[in-house]
Amino acid sequence: MKERNIKNCILKRIREPYPSLISPWKTVVVPAVIIFLILYLLQPFGIERIKSGKLWVTLGAACISAGVSSLFVWAFPWMFPKYYDERTWTLGKEVLSTLSLLLCIAVCVWFYVSGIIGVTPTVRLFFTVLLWVLILGVFPTVFFVMWNRNIQLARNLRKATEMNQSLPDKPKAGKPSSVPLVFQGDTREALEVDAMSFLYAESEGNYIRLYYLSSQDPSPASKLLRLTMKQAEASAVSAPFIVRCHRAYLVNLRRVTKVDGNSQGCRLRLEGCADEVPVSRSYVKKVQALIAAGK
Repeated sequence: MKERNIKNCILKRIREPYPSLISPWKTVVVPAVIIFLILYLLQPFGIERIKSGKLWVTLGAACISAGVSSLFVWAFPWMFPKYYDERTWTLGKEVLSTLSLLLCIAVCVWFYVSGIIGVTPTVRLFFTVLLWVLILGVFPTVFFVMWNRNIQLARNLRKATEMNQSLPDKPKAGKPSSVPLVFQGDTREALEVDAMSFLYAESEGNYIRLYYLSSQDPSPASKLLRLTMKQAEASAVSAPFIVRCHRAYLVNLRRVTKVDGNSQGCRLRLEGCADEVPVSRSYVKKVQALIAAGK
């Protein structure tokens, strides 16, 4: 029973949402600088025995760290956007990505060291280099991962509390607004809906799924149209309370009943809708200001 509880606790932990990095360039530059300073000033792992060129050797190792980190911070998310989508990014994925990063750095340093000392890159040398990388990288990396999560979680919980205080006792829904919205994309298909009946829109590749309330069904209805998020925004320009809250979401702020916070941002609960709509970090201030203004 105790083992099962521990297993469930671990599974729950690794499935927790994990935020995108506060500053991606710092994730690349700061560790590289730290590695350079440690190697050059403390000269561990036999570096003190190098007679000349210590500066360039340690600088090369730092550049390897920066180069591999750049792949994980910019290149891979660009190449595999679905896997790196923040909406599905978890603590488990972050840990796996971090371990993969350290392994890639170890492989590159393995060949780098072999070239410098002029020997064949043996298995024994690889595990020696891997041990160096783990000693230098694991503890700072784990600390940064947890620090990044906790600092963003605390900030987003504070923002959610502030937005909840600005929400009216009852959302401004109920009667139709008499502001018809027409969403039409690249095909003849279209959706005409009253602005107050509109709930939110979610991007699905080259399509947008629109969620709204209809008089025929108490539960939200949806329609998939081939259009971009920018086109959806333009279609709702006559309703200033329908705004972008995420690169993949458009939401009706007058339907918001509660705001929750997690490490990735804030989440909006809507009247008449069981789903939650995410608010990404870049849109939090805008959404908060509009809620406070009574939009």
